[in-house]
Amino acid sequence: MAFALTFSQLFSDAIGESHFGSVNLQLATRNFAPPAKPFDVSDFAAATRFGFLRAPSGWVGDLHPSPMCMWVFVLSGEVEFEASDGERRRVAAGGAILLEDTTGKGHQSRVIDDVPALLAVVQV
Repeated sequence: MAFALTFSQLFSDAIGESHFGSVNLQLATRNFAPPAKPFDVSDFAAATRFGFLRAPSGWVGDLHPSPMCMWVFVLSGEVEFEASDGERRRVAAGGAILLEDTTGKGHQSRVIDDVPALLAVVQV
């Protein structure tokens, strides 16, 4: 039985407006780490570099394009992203979002939890 993961994505359209979409990743049972038993694994994609970010409670990032195409994995706290078209989505600890809005108006982001947000970022 196939399993899929769905994550939010922020992208820019031809006129620079940012919007949310979805990224679907299919997982298939594979013999990934023998002699361990097979388990569900997605296809792997190239990554350039990674890093970690920590933003304090209440932090707000004014409207800005993403500095690079990147996956953001929320390790603790909760972050709300707002596309330039006004739609908002929250990403809590354990969640992820793909930021591809590297041109145009970009998005606004804010830490909405009363604890700092700890993020792992992977440039793709």
